[in-house]
Amino acid sequence: MLALAAAGNALLSAPALADGWHEGDPWNWQQHQWHPEQHPYYLHAMSDLRQARDLLARPDYPRVADDERYAVDQINKALRKMRDAAIDDGKDIDERLPPDANWRPEDRFHQAKMLLDKARQDASHREDDPYLRSLQRDIVHHVDEARRGVDAAVSDALR
Repeated sequence: MLALAAAGNALLSAPALADGWHEGDPWNWQQHQWHPEQHPYYLHAMSDLRQARDLLARPDYPRVADDERYAVDQINKALRKMRDAAIDDGKDIDERLPPDANWRPEDRFHQAKMLLDKARQDASHREDDPYLRSLQRDIVHHVDEARRGVDAAVSDALR
């Protein structure tokens, strides 16, 4: 009897079930109130992702252009996930900084990898909220895919 009461209590107190949202459902920020002040690391991740994208969005080395485009596409997907979840740092998601012409491709790749690693770390903080865990998995997936694109670019550049 006690176990049955505990199970009923758990069901009634589960916030994910209160509004019909379940693990794996698409993220919808209107279903859940976002408090950016409680999650400042996502804003740091956005900044790092933008910087990495600006370093990579410069296909000046034909051998790695496809890898760079793939990495930039994955970064854009991560940024869109954040924007769609109402994580907003007030900057235009499509704004690009002009590339520094003094960077060699291998230096740009190395710096982009460091920024992607920082963004992944920032986006991987422990989340107790099931909504944010689902969103977080998607963001981290795109960051990891961008990192793979940069690794492929480095590998192709060394051939």
